[in-house]
Amino acid sequence: MAKDYFQDILKPEEKSGSAYGSGKNDIEPRGEPQGGGERSIRNITVNPRAGRRAMSGDMREPPSGASRGPYEKPRLGGQKRIWMWVVAAVSVVVLLILALFAFRDTTVTVTPRSRPVVFDRAVHFNAYPSASAAIGSLSYTVIANDIEDSAVVASEGTVHAEDRASGTITVFNEYSPSPVRLIKNTRFATPAGLVFRVPATVIIPGKKGSVPGSVTVTVVADQAGEQYNVGPVDKFTLPGLKTSPTMYTSVYARSTSAFTGGFVGDRPGVDAGALSAARAEVRARLESKARDGTRALSTAAATVFPDLIRITYQSLPPTTEAGGGVRIHEKAHVEIPVLPADLFAQTVAQGVGENTEGVNFRIEGLDTLVAGYGGGGGAQTLGTDPLDFTLTGNAVLVWKVDAESLSLALAGRDQDAFQGIITGVPSIQEARARIEPFWKGTFPASTSDISIEFVPVQAAQ
Repeated sequence: MAKDYFQDILKPEEKSGSAYGSGKNDIEPRGEPQGGGERSIRNITVNPRAGRRAMSGDMREPPSGASRGPYEKPRLGGQKRIWMWVVAAVSVVVLLILALFAFRDTTVTVTPRSRPVVFDRAVHFNAYPSASAAIGSLSYTVIANDIEDSAVVASEGTVHAEDRASGTITVFNEYSPSPVRLIKNTRFATPAGLVFRVPATVIIPGKKGSVPGSVTVTVVADQAGEQYNVGPVDKFTLPGLKTSPTMYTSVYARSTSAFTGGFVGDRPGVDAGALSAARAEVRARLESKARDGTRALSTAAATVFPDLIRITYQSLPPTTEAGGGVRIHEKAHVEIPVLPADLFAQTVAQGVGENTEGVNFRIEGLDTLVAGYGGGGGAQTLGTDPLDFTLTGNAVLVWKVDAESLSLALAGRDQDAFQGIITGVPSIQEARARIEPFWKGTFPASTSDISIEFVPVQAAQ
């Protein structure tokens, strides 16, 4: 009967020494076996605990200074798990970085051409009313508005007053494509026969197709009295045009707000010196408001110089305050000449000797320039006469770059074509491109994936 050799394996309590031996192999050395037993596989000492640990997956390291048994595997399960997490985290970071590059737009950074310009008062600019300006010449339009302010002044006794009402109307020209000029004191009549007059000359722009030209003006009642404090009027007629029936029906006005200020009677008086000081203070505030409003009109399409505005002041009838004082009212009628920004920049470019054919320009730093009227000292009638003005200061003339056209030229092209395309655009001083993802050698086929960024003009100087 075959003998089972595993029955001679020693039990834990039968072996001597520690579980890991003394640092030598557990196989007995040559010579006589200890204890007198014969040397065979049956005399190999096996640690049963190590066997159980190996079978149960316990891979802990042996104590310091002890050696592993001949069949014992290194216990690395904890380290493997740590490394797996490290590799996974690194992989996620790498994927995120690649995704960041893969989904970024390709960027082209452009420095447009520019040059400094020094404006000298000796150089005059001439702009012409847009209705009569020749094609290609510098033109201008006029924006008019009214602003009001008031102040309270202490009263002294009473005075008899007879005040005329005033209000704002819009005058329309359905008569002619050419402007219509109305002289000072032109009459406007309500359907009830009340007459109001314009205190200055009025130019009504010509109609464009079926759209009438229009201008907003202030009119004053022909006589004093509260009966002129009328509400909105659907149509004012011009009695002076009755001799021309067609013009009489095609040039008219309407109002959208009530007229105020009409008065006849006694009211609290005001010291002349106090009245004059208060009126000057109110008008100074009105001028400041007018200039601030003018600056807000400057856009990429419009160039406005606050120094060229025209302000006409009108003292409105005062009103009595509940506390016994008198509130004075002032109105400022503001006329603002507006230049097309592209035409003005083109005019400046021509003046400094630049080739303007097929090129558009813009000007940076216009808000630092000081403007003034030229010949005539500002006696021109805005909207009718040419506008003669001068400028003093420094600004920068900048060539415009069409971002959409540049994107179309680059879309789908190899990166080697970049330099040639940029060289072919005269408005560009220099440019650099960053193609994303970085491993691609061509620009995206879609222009929406190409971002054009411009270096600020200060960096281009």
